[in-house]
Parts: sequence; structure tokens; C-alpha cells
Amino acid sequence: MNSVFKIFRKKYFELMLLLILLAGLSGTGCNSSSCPLAFPFCGSFPLNTQQTTSYGPPWADVTTSSSDWITCFGPYALCYYANCTPEFYSSGTVASCPCYEWFGTNFVDINAILNNDVYNETKAFCANDPAACQQPNQAPVCQSLISGDFMQGASRFSTFSFYRSTKEPIGLTDCTSQPGDYAGCMTSPCFGSATEGTASGTMMIDCLCPIYNGPFQVGLDNLSCNDSPMVYSAAYNTAPPPPSSKCDLIQGCIPDAPAEDCGCGLYVPGTTVLPPDSGVDCTVVCEEYNTCKRSADNIQLGYTCDATLCTSTNHDLIFDACDGLQKCDLSEIFKAESAAQCSCCASQLCGCDPNTVTNKKIGTLDAEQRNLGETPQCDINGTLCGS
Repeated sequence: MNSVFKIFRKKYFELMLLLILLAGLSGTGCNSSSCPLAFPFCGSFPLNTQQTTSYGPPWADVTTSSSDWITCFGPYALCYYANCTPEFYSSGTVASCPCYEWFGTNFVDINAILNNDVYNETKAFCANDPAACQQPNQAPVCQSLISGDFMQGASRFSTFSFYRSTKEPIGLTDCTSQPGDYAGCMTSPCFGSATEGTASGTMMIDCLCPIYNGPFQVGLDNLSCNDSPMVYSAAYNTAPPPPSSKCDLIQGCIPDAPAEDCGCGLYVPGTTVLPPDSGVDCTVVCEEYNTCKRSADNIQLGYTCDATLCTSTNHDLIFDACDGLQKCDLSEIFKAESAAQCSCCASQLCGCDPNTVTNKKIGTLDAEQRNLGETPQCDINGTLCGS
């Protein structure tokens, strides 16, 4: 059944790509003599062809230090584990990659922003205020990805996170001495809807990634550097950390992520507090929680997301609890969690209270986690228990 489903998904994706290709060709067109990539990167949006590092253009996916990473929050695609198929129409410049769809804290390599306008705006913003780029959704690239303005027609965009790193450990196959083709997926577009993955609770989405030829590393152990006729989703880190130190890729722990995925710890009653000099305004924190509501049912998404995001690995449950939260101003919430170094915890730090319908939803989400064999935050620290 799985093999039949994969064939159906592949055929559906190919048909969808053909329709997108025809739409693009009948609209803005594609000048192949000036564009190094195939559609949709050519002719559909302002492709960034700058040499963003001395190693190549954005789709070389090069990082030179941990400060290259920008923090975002919301839905995204994780192509880190993808083995990709070069597309028939692309002359070896674009590959189709099966990627995980997930929600939460994720990271963008500033050198790999494919939209030229967004790249220039983000570079200027981060140069002016480097600390702001480390705060979720402050950098222009985050808002562009969340809104979909980054590339019209895409439903998700590829970024990086530590999602699945416990189930599929991050490793290193170093191919710097054997340069070749690889898919540079950072900020690449994904089209269509996600479909059920082979791993329980996961969903997959098909993304289109540019192919680059050069030195690279694959984030898994013991692979061959030659993957022909396929290409790995890979990147080039000029100073890669040892595989056992995956969290060295980012600075500090990640609020709103499970501890095993480099997240900060959960709230500990009587122990986890805001530092006296944090500057956090709890009135603003509670206002952000209380005003970010799902319009269909008045549920306050900050509370429901906190009740699940750091304790569940089930895609449908997380998206039910969290999707839409990325459109709200969460700056004071993130400020509180960063100051206290805890995850999914700002409402507890500031004593914020959800409304009745949200409390009922939290109780339902907690029960669903237990049914999946997971332990909700309620059962760990006695908070966010709902009703």
C-alpha cells in the first residue's frame, strides 16, 4: 500500500509541477540565457544570484559560523534528510525532494536566502541589529516565508531545525574532497499539501531544490559521496562541528522545542523564574497570549501550542494546536522564554490564564497525547492541564 501511495503522490506532484510550469511560462516567462536555474526559480520571483559567500551563490547553502543562522517560528519543511530526484525539465538544475512538514522554531541560513529582495532587506536588518535576528520572526525573511510572499504559489518553505534528530540522528559524511552535485534546499519552495509519511505521526511535502556542484557535507553518517542518479539534500559548512555536538550549530538552547532537540527545559514550579533584570513586561506577555485567537472557535493558540509543542511529535496534533500562531506578535513571549531559558513556559512565568474554550481544548489535547503514549506538560509539572 505504501509503495502504491508513493507512486500516486509522485504522479500527482509531477502533474502539479507541469501546471505550475505552464502557468509560469504563459505569465512572466523564463529567460534561460540569464537565469542559471529552471522554473520555478527562473521567471517567477527575483532569484538571488549574488555570490553570498566566496564559495558560491545562495543555493550552495554555505555557513561560515553559528551567527549565520536566523531564528524563525511557524510552519516549515525540513529537507535535511531528503534524497532528491533531478527533475526531467530542469537540465540538471532542480531536484524534487521529499521533506518533513513541521511547526515550531526553525532556522534560516542568511547566506542561502533565494529571494534577492528579501536577502538584501534581511542582510541590512541583521547588520543593523544582529541580536534581533536571533529572536524568532524579527528578521524580514521570517515574515516573508510565513506570509508566502517569498515565492507565490508555494505552500511551505524549506528551513532547518532539529526535528527528527532524536529518531534520525544528525551525523556527517564529509564530501569536501569529493565535490559533486547536491540539492541546496534552504528557503526552497514546497508545493501542494502534505501527505502521510512512513514514520508514525509524520507528514511529508514535496519541495523543489536547486542543484549545486561543489564541496559539501551530508548530515548523516556513512554515506557514499556519489549518489547518482539521485542527489542528497546537503550543504557546505566551512567549520562543521563534530557529529556528537549537534546543538553547537546554534547559540544556546531553543525556546519552544523539546529538550532532546536542543530545546530549553520545561517550566519547573518554584524554580524557573524571570531574572530580575529581564525587562519582561508580563502584562504584555499575557496580552499576546490572550489576543492571539483562532477565528473559527476563539481558541487562544499560545496556550494550546505550549501544551503540546514541547511534548508531542504528532504532526496533526501540533498543527491543530499551533497553526496560526505564527501570524501573531509573540515578541514579549519569546523575550520571557529566552530570559528564563525555558520552553513553552511564558504563560506559567507570568501567570496568564486561558479562557474557558481554550481550557477545554487544552484538556482534549492532553488526553490525545496520553492516548499516543506521550506525556503532556500537565503530567510533568502540573501546568497547562485544561479542563
